[in-house]
Amino acid sequence: MLKDKLRSILSDAVEKSFPGESPNFSIDIPTGASHGDFAANVALILSKKVKMKPVEVAKTIVSNIADPEGLIESSEIAGPGFLNFVIPSKKWIENLKEVRKQGERFGTSQAHRGKKAVVEFVSANPTGPLHVGNARGGPLGDAIVNLLSATGYEVVREFYINDIGGQIDKLGESILAHLQRGKPGVSLDQTLGYQGEYVRELAEAASEKGIPHDPAELGRFGIVTLLDEIRKDCDDMGVKFDSWVSEGEILASGKTAKILEGLKGKGAVVEKEGASWFAPRGELGEDRESVLERSDGRRPTYFANDIAYHADKFTRGFDLLVNVWGSNHHGHVSRIKAALNVLGLNADKIRTVLYQYVRVKRGEEAVKMSKRAGNFVTAREVLDEVGRDAFRFNLLLRSPEAHLDFDLELAKKQAAENPVFYVQYAHARISSVFAKANEAGYGSDWPPFDNDFSPMLDLPEEKALARLVDSYPDVVSEASTELDPHRIAHFVYDLARAFQGYYDRARGDDHYRMITDDRRRTAAKLFLAGCVRQVIRNSLDCLGVSAPDKM
Repeated sequence: MLKDKLRSILSDAVEKSFPGESPNFSIDIPTGASHGDFAANVALILSKKVKMKPVEVAKTIVSNIADPEGLIESSEIAGPGFLNFVIPSKKWIENLKEVRKQGERFGTSQAHRGKKAVVEFVSANPTGPLHVGNARGGPLGDAIVNLLSATGYEVVREFYINDIGGQIDKLGESILAHLQRGKPGVSLDQTLGYQGEYVRELAEAASEKGIPHDPAELGRFGIVTLLDEIRKDCDDMGVKFDSWVSEGEILASGKTAKILEGLKGKGAVVEKEGASWFAPRGELGEDRESVLERSDGRRPTYFANDIAYHADKFTRGFDLLVNVWGSNHHGHVSRIKAALNVLGLNADKIRTVLYQYVRVKRGEEAVKMSKRAGNFVTAREVLDEVGRDAFRFNLLLRSPEAHLDFDLELAKKQAAENPVFYVQYAHARISSVFAKANEAGYGSDWPPFDNDFSPMLDLPEEKALARLVDSYPDVVSEASTELDPHRIAHFVYDLARAFQGYYDRARGDDHYRMITDDRRRTAAKLFLAGCVRQVIRNSLDCLGVSAPDKM
């Protein structure tokens, strides 16, 4: 990337200007074209250290810049001491050869090679169908895995199954109530448990299979059946897990008991009202979620088992532990970290992405709850209506912490206002250009790179496209660091919009036409278009969305 080359030049100039000073500084793309291609804050960072005005520091650095390759066309000192740089168009075009050379690997790095990560996501309670709120964690977690993999991590996708506890008993009782429907004293009032057609379906299936009319047996049957359904939903949204970890197995293995002993040994457990509470400083707060063992003599709490589950991740040797959870888990994050720190484990290895839930709309109207689920819209309904690509892209279009309105009608539109259609159409349009070029005798693949292409790509829009393409590895790196795939979604949308605008200009201006009688200019434009197509495809691959050649 040209930014990396510029950073190297500036670092050398800083060392020459102020020996021994090598501050971390940023190089950003300015908001306005009048401020150049890059803006560096190195003078501002250095000014306090060397006790000089930022402008004077900037002048000193500029005077010591060595640029034998001609990377910098011009520079200026702006505002309080920013250094702005213009890069020649030729350099942007020449740099596109990296896209041709790397292909599908363009944008990836080995920054974290040798490190292992585990990403736990979805992990919906298997007491009902997967709803669209939990389903947001599917594409989100999957795309985070792709981002981490793109920066060198070896990553495991993991689903944590909450298959024990009061909710399982409640599900069994709900199924039993349906089986006993019509008998004296049996009610299907919502106070009995789970509601919705799916409970009736489970009752019918249990009856057909001869499952004993016992709440515990029925609960286990319901969990297994619903988990199979959740697996199918995940498969159909393009999410496949490497590992499925059972809470019940964590408990049965003795790992939870060992953790409880460890916490007690550290003096982090307080007995109160017959229950065991996590209290790391020996002081019990009012947080009812901090119970480790219940007063009724039943098994340890979800919290206790989850501590054991996280401790097990450390045992498995992961360098990074990512949890992708709904926003209602906010308080759980600090409790888990506190418990792990007490146990001597480095809780800083844990990164948690909390996502807000989703409101499903049809135009301006909110979609009512599913009859089958009883009190929410299922992921299956949305997935079946809009398809995998629209499902994933729309759920990834906003940052996880932002509330999301999912418009079913917009997601199905084959029009520019539908973001996923717009991006995929840009990819298909470029493919159609190559098909036409092939018919015109130019060949169906990219032309070989030639440094003389740069004079043929002299339009401002062509430089802008090359700049965007060049910035992709940076976007991937930042999105991976921040665990934020929506940056990729916005980037690829901006790239598609830039190309569509450039392509549309061809209708009224021959300078923008991509296939002409001028073979060298046509080859140059095809080369640029091929680079754009490759980066669109790489971006969509990262999001788990297809890149069709025809639409």
